[in-house]
Amino acid sequence: MPVTRRPRPSAVLPVGWALTLVFDVLATALASFVLCGVGLLLPGITEDYGPTTGPTSPTALAVFATAFALIASLIGTATVVSRARGGRARALALWLAAGRLALLVAAAATFVAYGILTVEP
Repeated sequence: MPVTRRPRPSAVLPVGWALTLVFDVLATALASFVLCGVGLLLPGITEDYGPTTGPTSPTALAVFATAFALIASLIGTATVVSRARGGRARALALWLAAGRLALLVAAAATFVAYGILTVEP
């Protein structure tokens, strides 16, 4: 009598984690695009152009580096989530994605609150 193998439980994410990852991707991409836009506009605002027409301001370069770090962390999280077959690595990647999303939302809320409190009055 042949021994039948039980099918392995699927590695499908629960709906809550899937929604968290979707919002994380959207928020991270939007934040990195906004940071790139700020990095492009910053030298014109501060009139800090270098010998070429490109931005050489240390502040603008730091903004570009931050945008790059956000995208790199997003790629790293996606790689770990897609390759992990469950367990600690996947849970860690999911919690890091949730933490990054919380930081991005908190930063956006702080920026809006600061604008309302300082620009409105």
